[in-house]
Amino acid sequence: MAKNNAKPMAEGETALERLTTLPPARRAQLLDAATAAFAERGFSGASMNAILKQAEMSKGQVYYYVHDKADLYSAVIARALDGLTGRIDFAAALGAHDAQAFWAALNAAFEQLAEVLIADPVLAALARTMYEGPQTEAALKAPLERLRAGAVLLVEHGQALGTIRADMPRRLIVDMLFSAARALDRWFAENWDALAADEAQRINAQGLAMLRAMGAPAEKLSRSA
Repeated sequence: MAKNNAKPMAEGETALERLTTLPPARRAQLLDAATAAFAERGFSGASMNAILKQAEMSKGQVYYYVHDKADLYSAVIARALDGLTGRIDFAAALGAHDAQAFWAALNAAFEQLAEVLIADPVLAALARTMYEGPQTEAALKAPLERLRAGAVLLVEHGQALGTIRADMPRRLIVDMLFSAARALDRWFAENWDALAADEAQRINAQGLAMLRAMGAPAEKLSRSA
């Protein structure tokens, strides 16, 4: 009978879920150290040994919860997204009863996101690491799936309100809008340091307007042509 040589780990499908079994203070100590390291040095430049030293934890302790540096990075990004939930209200769009309220709520959420990033340079620096390369893209699989699930709900509600087109497969519409939103986010990540706050807000608003035009029902586009 073959032996199972997989190392024992805490229960949970994602690193952040596994880390919930760690005492809150120790969990925060590890994730805070990792957040600072990734924000300052990027994913590739951050040292796992330095993070463990700052967190005052051993490899044996940490590797019970995470597989490697990429797994820890995924937990850091997932925690950052959790933190944004209470500061950015995308849920208001899902409760909108008409198209005007839907887009007003999304516009407000995008404005809140820009304000948060302007006020929190560590979070802004962490956001830039998401586009560092294939390694971070692979590590972000779970967080990105979570964001895409939110995009699906927004598209579904927008279609129900008649403000997002429904003449193509929903999955294709979601993929197109989600990819465009990520392109906008990536541009901000690459150019953030050179942007004044008012210019960042202006481009952010125009970016949402582009997404709205992309998703507009075909008949509305025909009338505006």
